[in-house]
Amino acid sequence: MGSGGYSRPQTAPSPGTYGRAPYGGGDASVSRRQSGEALERYRIEQQRQRTPPVTTPAPAPRNDYGWGGGGSWGGGWGSGWGQRRSGGSYGPGGWYGGWRPPGWAYGGSPSFGLWNGLFLWFLLDNLTRPGYADWFHHHQGDPGYAQWRAEAERRAQDDPQLRARLDDLDNQLRAQEGQPRDPNYLPPDTPREVARADTSAPASRESGGGGFGTVVILLVAGAGVVAFMVLRRRANTGGSSMSRTSLGTAANIIRQKVSGKPYEPSLFRVGMTLTLDPTPFLLAGTATKVTPPGGSGGDALVSVEAVGTLKGGGVTLHRLYLQGGRGFFQLHLGADGVPDECRWFSTLDEVQPADSEEWAFWLADADGMVGYPQFQTKDGKLYDRQWNPSAARIAPVVFDETVTDHRGSRTRRLSAMLYAAGTGATDPAPTTEYVLVAAVEDSGSAWVEVRAGIDINPATLSLT
Repeated sequence: MGSGGYSRPQTAPSPGTYGRAPYGGGDASVSRRQSGEALERYRIEQQRQRTPPVTTPAPAPRNDYGWGGGGSWGGGWGSGWGQRRSGGSYGPGGWYGGWRPPGWAYGGSPSFGLWNGLFLWFLLDNLTRPGYADWFHHHQGDPGYAQWRAEAERRAQDDPQLRARLDDLDNQLRAQEGQPRDPNYLPPDTPREVARADTSAPASRESGGGGFGTVVILLVAGAGVVAFMVLRRRANTGGSSMSRTSLGTAANIIRQKVSGKPYEPSLFRVGMTLTLDPTPFLLAGTATKVTPPGGSGGDALVSVEAVGTLKGGGVTLHRLYLQGGRGFFQLHLGADGVPDECRWFSTLDEVQPADSEEWAFWLADADGMVGYPQFQTKDGKLYDRQWNPSAARIAPVVFDETVTDHRGSRTRRLSAMLYAAGTGATDPAPTTEYVLVAAVEDSGSAWVEVRAGIDINPATLSLT
């Protein structure tokens, strides 16, 4: 079955065609993340084959620690956790009762910040129990929760059951938006040693169990020194605006360090003006399906109508949408915050699948076109998969995109894959044409968009 005039290629790609397109920073990051997840799935499967099945006893009556029973879980991962302590009560393992962790809870990090990894997976798998979903609401701003959620999102790309659990959690979190938060909240009957990453020493939240309080003190002291130096310079220079800016920047850096978030300069803004170099579009001529940003007129200056930030698969990409829906520049920033990859994508086609069979054509696990080894456009041209090229279909990369324009911000989800083919042109003309295919879910609407793109030197955009 086809959809929107598209059909699957009739022949498998030749191994010799892989890797024709140059890899940018974003491509390498996406492909390495996909390979890392594949390795993790392989190791989990190998561990399952080596570990004999475990018979889990029925839950015992509740005791002082909540759910009773000290049965083994996860093939012996909880060694010693279910043992009875000297006081006669069950340790943390007994609190989990007869719970058997699902496949998506295996092989992950043992802890996320202050929190025990098993505890977080247990809460997610039992959201209907009183107070379990509330924990995620109260700790949404916690760095440990952010780390756990990032790992959960990576796993959910290839696990529909985990994806459904996370969607259920998000629905419950949305229902609690605007409600007050308690950073010390724990579900009813939950002992702190169960939730904490370090069960041997219930460290206070202020100390973080790992010297966090010391780090904060040092950062605050450093901020004081920076502020003193800036103020002194300001006094000597008459209070210049540059000094005030430096003080604000220093404060922002300290604030980001304390919160655990990386500091990034604000390169992209709604309404910013970009200077376009028409050279790559003129040299491409009719060798690509790309429409230039300024249309046939080739405007020298264009304005950014919206800014998008895509996060998924361990990668962050940025989009600058131009006025009139002409397309967008998609950029990846290197470790230094400077763009190391930039591509222009214009709209090639849009498809609105009418039923489940059409959606299966695009997203089916076995042979969905988004993630298929090759993509064939309506004119019959074949494009090889640029992200993790191989002869097998892989799952699309799932991005959550925050789009900001003059009306505010909204979030949508993209299940995307990038393809590439040679243009037949010679340097300095664009030698590679890209096709970006994505299933888009936005505020109850859904469609498939197909875009054509070429590489752009980010230095020509005059980003500041």
